[in-house]
Amino acid sequence: MQNNDPVFQDASHALHVSFLIHSMPAGSRSPTAIVIDQLVKENHVWDGLPEPRDSRVNFAGLSPMEVRAQCAQVIAMVNHLPHHAERHACKAIYGHQVIKAEGVRGLASYVAPMLSTGHNDFALYCSWHVFATTRQRDGMSQGDIAAHFGVSVSAVREACATMRRHAKALHSRALDALTQRFQNGGLISQEVAA
Repeated sequence: MQNNDPVFQDASHALHVSFLIHSMPAGSRSPTAIVIDQLVKENHVWDGLPEPRDSRVNFAGLSPMEVRAQCAQVIAMVNHLPHHAERHACKAIYGHQVIKAEGVRGLASYVAPMLSTGHNDFALYCSWHVFATTRQRDGMSQGDIAAHFGVSVSAVREACATMRRHAKALHSRALDALTQRFQNGGLISQEVAA
């Protein structure tokens, strides 16, 4: 039986899940996991428990490798967006580790000429401040950036706001472009609005 339901809820959801799965190692199930699954089934460990609620991701009927292939297709579509800054925005927002770093650096280069200092390293620090997690931002506060570059905290705050504003606009443009492609590929529903 073939499942014709879309895999993802919308373009943003497709990007989030795909970049997350892409960041995880590909691999087959370990022999230990197979034995545990067999023992769980034989001993009816999960019998009587309520059915899990519906997932927002529809991987029904797909093998783990097919799931990775769907996610690779999503990432390939991001990599083929016509505007490099849109690609960088998606990578900075959804990427992990090396991919996120590539996006952050790309956005910093794109936005640097629009900042008051125009200095690439300043733009890079501000970009990391915007896209880093709270834990990653430790030691890279706006005050730390201001002291490092000898500028006011308000200049850093303004630069971060500029970075955030441009990233948001580029991300929105990327989602608009990707939504149609994802709909055509059956990854998201035709009724989904961008």
